[in-house]
Amino acid sequence: MLTTSLFRWDGRYWGFVANGQVFDRHGRHVGWVEVTDVYDRYGRFLGELREQHYVLRDTLRAEPVHLAPRVTLDYPTPPDPLPDRDERDPLDGWRDALPWPLPPPDPPTR
Repeated sequence: MLTTSLFRWDGRYWGFVANGQVFDRHGRHVGWVEVTDVYDRYGRFLGELREQHYVLRDTLRAEPVHLAPRVTLDYPTPPDPLPDRDERDPLDGWRDALPWPLPPPDPPTR
């Protein structure tokens, strides 16, 4: 399955997009992409997909209407995390929209 890696603007690897669905670095379903807008699983707007690898929030953009929640999807095995990138220069009026730090995955059940 073709995936696109997601990074925070500060360069840390965050997760990936697969088939329009957004997953964190642990393979947990977080949301989806509609054109360039990214929503969390509950239908709340997170931000805009920029340069294919970043989700940023325009601080001047009005909050779009929430969409209907989506069913959580399983991702069998997340891809190996990529190395972090160099930090990007800040963009006026934009902030990183990907939550950090990510909570650790639940321990395996017996």
